[in-house]
Amino acid sequence: MEPLEQWFVLSGYVRFHQWLGFQPYRLDGGHFCGVVANLSLIIYRRHCILYHCESIGMIVDVIKLLTILLANLIIYGELFRTVGNVCNLWKALYRAHRTLESQGMLDRRQLARTIRLYWLFVIGSFAYLVVNELYSYFSARLMQTKRFYMYFFGLQYLLHVKLQQLIYPTLMLEFYLQMTHTALDHHVELLQCSERLGSTRYLEFLAGKINILKRLHSELFQASVELNEAFGWTYLSIYWKCYIHVLSNSYWVVFWILKDQIYHAARIINPLLIRTLFIAVMFCVNSRVKNASDRIRHRLHRIDLGIQTTSKPLFTMIFFTVGAYITIFIQQVLAQVPEVECSKFEAHCGMKLW
Repeated sequence: MEPLEQWFVLSGYVRFHQWLGFQPYRLDGGHFCGVVANLSLIIYRRHCILYHCESIGMIVDVIKLLTILLANLIIYGELFRTVGNVCNLWKALYRAHRTLESQGMLDRRQLARTIRLYWLFVIGSFAYLVVNELYSYFSARLMQTKRFYMYFFGLQYLLHVKLQQLIYPTLMLEFYLQMTHTALDHHVELLQCSERLGSTRYLEFLAGKINILKRLHSELFQASVELNEAFGWTYLSIYWKCYIHVLSNSYWVVFWILKDQIYHAARIINPLLIRTLFIAVMFCVNSRVKNASDRIRHRLHRIDLGIQTTSKPLFTMIFFTVGAYITIFIQQVLAQVPEVECSKFEAHCGMKLW
């Protein structure tokens, strides 16, 4: 093929991924100088010769399908292995829900909004897939191709829905962490403002509420541990599989654009957008969970202990507790002092030092 200097960015992108993915194959064929020359053209001259793209793209698809098959086996193996962790995760989330509801700290409107957004994402992606596959089905001419589209659509949607189910518990965990953080901020502000009132009972009441939120944070932390045990390797496999999908689809989009086949490129752009959106949503939800957990932990560390000890019964309890620990420490030190016996040179000393 002729040099495609007018497409130097796209052709450089394709050539770089060809070199990056198939360097051992080309080195075995004795094309080391060709690899170095093409790479130098990409870096310095910003253009390259696009050759054997279709054959290399087929090899890319074979490797992609094998890798995705392995990733799917890992995903479903992990989902079957971690059923107990998923049950423990939902139990912890249910306990957190009951605790927030009993304490009057649950925002039902925000909970309904979160669930509504999740189902809008599921239904919206489903509608997009249906429209895309229906267009491919009716545009195909052969009946065998139509059957392939029907089978592939059913399999693709089942896998897509199964992967979307992993987002739901993560989204719920982020919601309960956010509710706990909001309630904690509210009660800490009340605790700081209650110094002016001078009411010991009100201080004890707020301290009890904060202790409940601390225990709730411990339960949510245990839920996050169960979430990592249940979906950690699964998320890693999903990221891996989606990245391979995106890389392969990007390769073919660039290839068909360079071949002036906009129709084929447009058909590949649709699944590329779906997978890119799915990766972005997964990353966003997991990042929000991590940030919410970090905010609660930092907030708990920044709680002023001096405000909590302004209550006289609490201060008295701390004083007596410290005094009891000092007494126990002194007794342990005295018990460890060895007995000093008199030696034969000091027989007149009959004293023993305890």
